[in-house]
Amino acid sequence: MPRADSGFFNGALLEVLEEKKSEYLIKVKMKNLASLLMQQKWKKVKGKNGIESTEFLYKCVRWKKGRRFVAIRKVVDVTTMPTLFPLPQYEFFCYVTNLKLSPWKIHKCYGKRSTSENWIEWCKNHMASGTIRTQDFWANSALFQTSILAYNLMVWMMWLNTETRFHEEPNTIRAWLIMVPAKLISRGRQLLLTLSEDYVFKERWLEIEDSISALNFA
Repeated sequence: MPRADSGFFNGALLEVLEEKKSEYLIKVKMKNLASLLMQQKWKKVKGKNGIESTEFLYKCVRWKKGRRFVAIRKVVDVTTMPTLFPLPQYEFFCYVTNLKLSPWKIHKCYGKRSTSENWIEWCKNHMASGTIRTQDFWANSALFQTSILAYNLMVWMMWLNTETRFHEEPNTIRAWLIMVPAKLISRGRQLLLTLSEDYVFKERWLEIEDSISALNFA
């Protein structure tokens, strides 16, 4: 199913997809989108505080027919001055689609595309897979798979060993916890890695070190 950002909001593309009887979900980008959405009738999304949904049929200029638009709006702020009554400020999300799902489910479905893009961006720019240029397919494949393996190991390390779970990007994790200024010293016939007493992420580093030492997969 084509699931794309607003760069693919194009009537000609939608016609091709419909001719091929393909489902689609595309984010909407129009100059008059905000005013168009404000004209619609909104209803609360069950179980979601401050979130409302709407759906309507709309025909853009140069389109041959109207298509189903669905939208979500979320309250992000409330203006109290200088208005007589509180005036909510919204963040809008709008899509054109032929999926037979509720607006909220369509919004969640589109969100999965964003998550996938984050993974791709991290793999490409944080794990060096975007700079593989050996001019050999199998060498490129091996390096790419190694990049994916390194990323997965890093994710598992964070998920298994931090109470706050994994939120940071790979480059941030490397900067905080791997590329750390330290000294390797020999003491009592043992090699010891010593960190600076003033290292800003010292507690986080020690937390992960202790957690890794305590791991038991038996």
